[in-house]
Amino acid sequence: MLRVMVVDDEPPARRGLKRLMQAHPDVEVVGEAGSLDQAHQLTHALRPDAIFLDIDLGDDDGFGLIKRLDQVPAIVFVTGHGTYAPQAFDVAALDFLLKPVERQRLALTLERLRRYRHALELGGKVLDDTATVLPVVMPGRRRLHIRMAGQTLVLPTDGIAMLAAEADFTRIVMADARDHLVCRLLGQFDAELPTPPFIRVSRSLIINLDRVVRVRSQDKGRSLLSLGRSLTPIMLGRVATTRLRRALDGFQRVGTVPDG
Repeated sequence: MLRVMVVDDEPPARRGLKRLMQAHPDVEVVGEAGSLDQAHQLTHALRPDAIFLDIDLGDDDGFGLIKRLDQVPAIVFVTGHGTYAPQAFDVAALDFLLKPVERQRLALTLERLRRYRHALELGGKVLDDTATVLPVVMPGRRRLHIRMAGQTLVLPTDGIAMLAAEADFTRIVMADARDHLVCRLLGQFDAELPTPPFIRVSRSLIINLDRVVRVRSQDKGRSLLSLGRSLTPIMLGRVATTRLRRALDGFQRVGTVPDG
């Protein structure tokens, strides 16, 4: 059951959103608030999975609520002003709905919430798909800064072994076997990562050529890819194998051992 809270200073808007949610049996509206202070108190008391949060709350705004919370649940902004979208992304909102909320659009948001909660239940480190990923060039090193509510995760790109798509999520696998599950499509990382050494070998996999240790040929044109001692080798299909070998042929690096 998805436990959500609705925050809007207009009672008709709260009633309308709750009415739309009634079509989803796995969604429970556990509370509603019409002001920032009330929302702050209820969030601490109810601990909802998500807050559907209006931005314009009379004398206050929804961004102020996020600043006051120690633990921020998933945030879905609901507003009549599309100009707030960049600020919503800055605080890593899970989604941004424009009033009047359409039934089909709400359904997409709720599905995103379900997947987000499922990933959390699996114990993964989940970052919001609206988090800003910034490629930052450091002296002799490049990093990804993944900005989310209240913190920034810094990942040196040379420490990334691969990125794998998992539905609407991307799992970033580090060379030391740590991984981070990011609620962001794999394709959104294509422009953020340097090419080379990163190469997308399939719809679901991006490989860091610097981390390739061995490519062993298998039957039917497949291959077994090793990315270091800490990681379990992965099987690549025929097309992915062809793309990887072509990339390696044009990528000069000491230590790569294509086999076969």
